[in-house]
Parts: sequence; structure tokens; C-alpha cells
Amino acid sequence: MSIDEEKLFSKYLILAVEKIHQEYSCRGYDSAAYTHDLRLSDEIVLKATKPPYTMCVAAQMEIIVTALNLYGEETNDRSYQSYLPINEWTKLKGKSFKSMIWLAEGSGSNGTADALARFGMGKVVSFSELVPGSFINLNRTSGSGHATLFLGYINNTGKHVPKFDESVVGFKYYSSQGKLSGGGMDYRLAFFDSKCPDEPTDIKRDCGVIYSDKQKYLNCGVMYSPSFWDKVARNAALMNEMGDEGLELPDSYMNPLYLNQTTADDK
Repeated sequence: MSIDEEKLFSKYLILAVEKIHQEYSCRGYDSAAYTHDLRLSDEIVLKATKPPYTMCVAAQMEIIVTALNLYGEETNDRSYQSYLPINEWTKLKGKSFKSMIWLAEGSGSNGTADALARFGMGKVVSFSELVPGSFINLNRTSGSGHATLFLGYINNTGKHVPKFDESVVGFKYYSSQGKLSGGGMDYRLAFFDSKCPDEPTDIKRDCGVIYSDKQKYLNCGVMYSPSFWDKVARNAALMNEMGDEGLELPDSYMNPLYLNQTTADDK
């Protein structure tokens, strides 16, 4: 395995999902950012645009910020607060960290994994290498896409598979999807194309997901703990942004391919 598990931030990302699900689950899906205002530091506050509604890309940012705060509370290491300039967290412009998570026009990003790798905060890996608490941006045969936190492999009945093998036909994830009423932050079982069971599973299904070893279609990656972040990669990313005079997009911006997040069992 090419992942150094000592570096992984997965523990805190999973704890963040549990916290968010307990406090903000199923509050509604819409083209909006964050279920509530997110405070990364006294200076960095990510303002919710239409709380408690949120979309999938903002859900991944909410998971990341929540996880970092949990990490800071436990370890008293708050180096993450100053690792990136404020604008990287708050501005949808050019190739900013936020723009890459949002897959904003001109960002060149395939998903959250690309954003983390570019800024030295993680690594892009193959689907078979993922561990619970990784990131996946999926694409569907319908033409839509989705930003998610990977929580494990599943077989054709939706049961957990500990490690990738030939029985794997999809994965469990956490994100924001569904409809304005009843949608929002929740779990789903994603099944690859033609592998979706005919009958509903215990957790709602997301069918028609494209399986591919190309990151364009299945963008996979892990996040590292702040003590392992790569400042050289960060500095290179920030240097490449200098002089970018592109337009700043509103927080409600959504990649057109990510607009429809009604999954198989959403009523």
C-alpha cells in the first residue's frame, strides 16, 4: 500500500461526520454553503449562506473544518489555523483551496483529493487503496457528479467489506444530497453502474456510479494530519496563484454537473 497510515487524518474526519450527523443531519439540500457558520480561528470564519441548507462540496469543507477543530481541541496543535491564507478558505477564485473543493470553473480540479494534494495536505490515491475517512468525488452515468467522504467498501447487498477485493461493488459515503425537504447531510450507499440492488437497502442507495481508474471520473484521496503537511507544496501552489485576476464566484456557485443530487430512494 502506498499510503503511510501514520500520516492519516481519517480518525478526525470520521469523528467530524459523527458530530455533524448528530447535530445537523437531514436539514435540507440546496445550492448553499454550510449548515451553520464555521469558525476555523478568530480570523477565519466561513459564513453559512442559507443555513441549515448545504450542498455536497460545502459539506466536504464543513467536514474538514469540523475535523480540524476536533483535532485542535484534542492535541492543542492549531498550526492548521495559519497554514493557508484566509482567502484560500473563503474565496472562490482561481485555483484557491476552496475553488478546488468546489470544482469551480478554472480551478482544474477533479475533487477534494486534488485540492488536498495541491496544497500539501494530502495525497491522491487509487480507489483500491482507500481507507474509511478518505475523500471521493464520484461521477454517475446520468452525467451528474458528487463530493463525498468515503466510509468503507460494500458488496452487492450493501454490507461492509473490510478491504478492497473482487466482491466490492461500491462504497458507503457521507455528504449532503437529496431534496430541499428531508435531504442534506446523511449517509448513502453508492453502487457502481449495473450493480445497484433492485430493492432498497437499510441506507439509501446512490446508483449508476462510474467505476474507473481515471481520477477524472473517480477522484480519490486521503488527508494528512497537520503535522505532516508539506509547506513546500503549499508554497508552490500559492506562488502559482499570484497574479490571478480571475472573477470571484459567489459561495452559492455550484458546478453544473453537481446540481441534481436526488438519489435512488429520495422521495
